[in-house]
Amino acid sequence: MVISDVYYRARKMGLRAYHACLQAHKQPYLPVLDELVPEEKALARVPLGIVQIPLNRVVGTATRARSNAFAPNFMPLLEPNSEFAIKWVNLYESVLADGMRQPITVLEYMNEYYLVEGNKRVSVMKYLDSVFVEAEVTRVLPKRTRENRAYFEFIDFEKDSGLNAIIFTQPGKYNELIEKTGHTPGVKWSSEDRMDLRSAYLYFGNEYKAEYGDNPPIPVADAFLLYLNVFSYEEAKSKSSAEIAADIRRLKDDFERGVKSEAVSLIMDRTEAHSGGLFSALFRPSRVKAAFIYHRPIEDSGWNYWHELGRINCENALGDKVETTVCVTTAQDQFDDEIDRMIKEGNRVIFATSPLMMNACVRPSLEHPDVDILCCSLLSPSHHVRSYYLRIYEAKFLIGMIAGMMAENDKIGYIGDYPIYGAPASINAFAIGARMVNPRAKVYLQWSTRRDFDPAHPFADDSIRVISNRDINAPRYSSMEYGLYALKDGGMTNLAIPVLDWSKFYQTVIESVLAGTFNNDHDGPSALDYWWGMSSDALDVVLSSRFDPHAGRLIHAIQSGIQSDVLWPFEGEIRAQDGRICCGREDRLTPAQILLMDYLVDNVVGDMPKMEELKESARPLVDTLGLGCTLRPDLSEISWKFNE
Repeated sequence: MVISDVYYRARKMGLRAYHACLQAHKQPYLPVLDELVPEEKALARVPLGIVQIPLNRVVGTATRARSNAFAPNFMPLLEPNSEFAIKWVNLYESVLADGMRQPITVLEYMNEYYLVEGNKRVSVMKYLDSVFVEAEVTRVLPKRTRENRAYFEFIDFEKDSGLNAIIFTQPGKYNELIEKTGHTPGVKWSSEDRMDLRSAYLYFGNEYKAEYGDNPPIPVADAFLLYLNVFSYEEAKSKSSAEIAADIRRLKDDFERGVKSEAVSLIMDRTEAHSGGLFSALFRPSRVKAAFIYHRPIEDSGWNYWHELGRINCENALGDKVETTVCVTTAQDQFDDEIDRMIKEGNRVIFATSPLMMNACVRPSLEHPDVDILCCSLLSPSHHVRSYYLRIYEAKFLIGMIAGMMAENDKIGYIGDYPIYGAPASINAFAIGARMVNPRAKVYLQWSTRRDFDPAHPFADDSIRVISNRDINAPRYSSMEYGLYALKDGGMTNLAIPVLDWSKFYQTVIESVLAGTFNNDHDGPSALDYWWGMSSDALDVVLSSRFDPHAGRLIHAIQSGIQSDVLWPFEGEIRAQDGRICCGREDRLTPAQILLMDYLVDNVVGDMPKMEELKESARPLVDTLGLGCTLRPDLSEISWKFNE
């Protein structure tokens, strides 16, 4: 072909884009910055010098001049016999021979670039499918708002790393990326660190585009961060393109989950395991080997003690149909290695009993799809790992009622542990229960994980005599300061405790694996969470024999109402501490609203501690599941179903 044919091809691409815009009733020419942002000239400007910028983010021109010569894809529109066409072809030949010798000049606004000078150069470079272009950049700074927090986080990230090609639209993502790559906010990166991340991101982006083309389910930056949730940054840097491509195919459901209307499905009640039919009978196991992994020694942790009781009771109930194994590992960076070891030892089902293990479960679940891995957590980031938890707030609601009955001075103490999702629901349900029987009740909140917490004197007000503390004590300790108790005349009276019977869940899961039906209720790329309540018999409240039996009849009646789904703790008008109405008088909160609750009701005195106020030992869990964490889905992404 003769070289002038290149212009005909480029113009054809431009005309196609031009007519597509007209049909869609969109502007058929290049966007113009001073028309999109009329106040642009009054905004602050910061010169960034000459830098390489991603060509796909050069989207328009700074002013109207010459913008009508190009379609929105920067391909030319003017006639082939025009002077413009001759100059475009000459530039094309020059770039082929010698490369781009002169940088373009652009204004950067909100991560997009608008040309001041160099329109034809960009047009030619885009025609040649170039990735980067050298540019003299001036940043136009918008006024700070809540909506553009992610952009200002990008500016800080760019200052430290020197990278401008990784774009997140949600706040918090840059800090997550910084953490996953082993850096610290505010500290400059070395040139080697910069090159490592640029290369890893580029290789991932190339394979991601090869898999999805120009219509990926989620942006490449979000996909890359999700990838680093499963495979470590060190792994990502060392993998070949073929290995990255295979990983991307494994994570297909997780990427596509990001655009589904229901990204998290909650199963709210227990269902019995039924036979999967003749076909399932041919392949289902007659015996299941199941592993239980704990992050602390059982004798030191009340939480692990409940799970260990569940394991023992499950094994007793199923007899020789199940063989269970226990693994205790305190090193967070060894969780996934221990899961791998348990799989090699033949375990078909693995229960990771702490939310800290969630991310460690994802990679083994991808590599061993024939093994069912579940993690005890409120939120699952992956289609491949099911999470399970109990609606503990239902028990706390009843215990709050008891506290309201017993608090003669209307003051009740509540000692929380970790400020993570689920904690506000338990605290608020407790406070609402107390108010139901005592309208004057106030709940004074303290946190055992705060650095300044004094267990000997948890409350500044010594007149607080009715206290809710940890659900149960660790077996090693003899202290009676758990559940709900009352202090009187130098002594302590235990009044009630919540009982978490995990064996009901473990038995149901293993029975469904034995029946060959475990995967029948998981259709599509949504993450699956079990969130059982009192109706499943996995959650109960035990009253002390010292508690008044007549008052106990009321508690049991309310409990029956919760179990039969005719009474809900979060129903009717609910006000937050700041006066917001979070639930109307005729409404009740949905499971999703309860699950993601991040406020305290107005009869709670206290607050949610910030990360810097916590003990070091509490921070890993709060970093994973703390309020506002990266695992948090939108309310609209959660669906739920009750067993009928």
